Amino acid sequence: MAKGFRAFMNSTFPRFMAACYAKRQQLFGAPAEVNAYSAWVQKNYPTEAQRNKFFKEIEAFNYRPLISVVMPTYNTNPQFLQCAVSSVLAQFYNNLELIIVDDASPNEEVRAVIQNAAEKDKRVKYKFLDKNLHIAGVTNEGFAMSTGEFVALLDHDDELWPNALFEVVKLLNKHQDANFIYTDEDKIDEVPGHHFHEFFKPDWNLELLRAINYPVHLSVVRKTLIDKFGGERSEFDGTQDWEFFLRLARHTDKVYHVPKVLYSWRVHAQSTAQSFSSKPYLVEAQERALTDDLAARGFKNFTLVRDEVNNGWNTIFKPSGNPLVSIVIPSKNACEIIGRCFESIFVKTSYQNFEVIVVDTGSDEKQVQKLYDEFAQKHSNFRVVEFVEDRFSYAKACNFGATQANGEHLLMLNNDTEVITENWLELLLGDSAREEIGAVGVMLLYPGEEIVQHAGIVSGVGGSASNAFSTVKLHNQPLSISQHVLIFNKREVTAVSAACMMVKKSVFDLVNGFDSEFAITYNDVDLCLRIRNLGMTNIYNPYVRLVHHESISLGKPEEVKKRDLAEFKRAQELFHSRYPDLIKYGDPFFNINFDRTNPFHVLKSQAEVLRK
Repeated sequence: MAKGFRAFMNSTFPRFMAACYAKRQQLFGAPAEVNAYSAWVQKNYPTEAQRNKFFKEIEAFNYRPLISVVMPTYNTNPQFLQCAVSSVLAQFYNNLELIIVDDASPNEEVRAVIQNAAEKDKRVKYKFLDKNLHIAGVTNEGFAMSTGEFVALLDHDDELWPNALFEVVKLLNKHQDANFIYTDEDKIDEVPGHHFHEFFKPDWNLELLRAINYPVHLSVVRKTLIDKFGGERSEFDGTQDWEFFLRLARHTDKVYHVPKVLYSWRVHAQSTAQSFSSKPYLVEAQERALTDDLAARGFKNFTLVRDEVNNGWNTIFKPSGNPLVSIVIPSKNACEIIGRCFESIFVKTSYQNFEVIVVDTGSDEKQVQKLYDEFAQKHSNFRVVEFVEDRFSYAKACNFGATQANGEHLLMLNNDTEVITENWLELLLGDSAREEIGAVGVMLLYPGEEIVQHAGIVSGVGGSASNAFSTVKLHNQPLSISQHVLIFNKREVTAVSAACMMVKKSVFDLVNGFDSEFAITYNDVDLCLRIRNLGMTNIYNPYVRLVHHESISLGKPEEVKKRDLAEFKRAQELFHSRYPDLIKYGDPFFNINFDRTNPFHVLKSQAEVLRK
């Protein structure tokens, strides 16, 4: 087998792949310089000249499974179809079969392209249906024809990068337990060589999957798993892949992500990639798919809300009963600042079963005591407890506040915040009350409510940990697909800011609260990471928003006059020693294609990524 494989690689395959590239140029012309990302792609897109490098790696693989690429077709643009077929047959990894099932296309040119491909390459199998079965039915026909250990899904007008299946099999050689693999992707259109809208994805993120179908392309699934729980369902045509992935996730947690662009999604007038509104029936099918999945997982009290602006879904969970929330606010002086915070809580909060516990760490301003008295007189659920130490410790102040709390849920809140979202406590409670959820965070905005201060925390970047998307504008600023998806959708994160964080008191007590060794900074990240070690999920919820005048009452860690810089450095060193793997390998929800010194803003060299 090895001898035949090597012979194919060294003789037949190079000529065949060159012909595929030549055919693509014949159809579309030479690649065009369009934008920065296109230039990046042209520099890093695997070329025929690099084939020997890939072939040597393939020969060293101990595991070379057959992969069935299933491609349904229907009245496809023949040029697009030819390119899709060529992109499969030109794969560096050649142990594949291409299964093409045509859904009774009236266009004879489609059949001609398919038959021609099958005549030239025995790896092409096809079936022409006499009756239109629509996308799910056709895909299932392809599943039934597949003989590979894994099935890869390919749309009839898209293209695989030449190293796509190579990267999948490379991962399988490290993780042979994988049942579901997905990759990063970008988009192409009718303009030759125009790559754009790159989507660098997080690792497996079930919360994000409930918001959007983020794995999409390229998706590879173990065939035995498909046979076990069934293929795609016709009643979900239009969102059949999303329903398929949701159902798949109920049967396996062996899901892996290849953080490399390996798939180009074709944008044209009739494609879903071009326009969501071109297929309005998708909305209804998506809602049914999400509802069915949540019900199958045992959730009963939830509401699905369509985010029309961002084309996602917000699952609002409702806690049973009317649990008490204890809002813990460490504070000292700064009368105007804390008054604004208190007022926003009592004026804007729609949920009424809460208590406010102000942990005063040594206020000596008379107007502050007067403010405390005024709020205590107006609100029976407002009280002040004293906790004074020589050196301020946010961690210890919060821990003390937690010991004074009566609520089932704790909400750690900075005194320099202002509530924007009236139903913020309901939304946070709905997630916090779920058994599998640990800490829940929110979107924090700078004054003016236009610029992001926090949208989750990325661990292992910016030195130790960093607020994701800090300084990104919500409007009037072009955002990448990754930025847009991760800013505006509920998702799992490694950590969230304690400037506004809800957590069950039982969980907080279980991990012994904040670690006092992180007196001022990194205490929230450390807490969240210890909660993750329990097997629980931390969530960022963008539908809850507060203004955060970041560290206005105390100062930022880097401001030497206001904060002890030496203390900040000690905390950073402790974080590095405690979480070396995060520092070395990075956050699982932070794609390696991003610069780790500048989260979600700068692309790294793809060559650097490919070396990993």
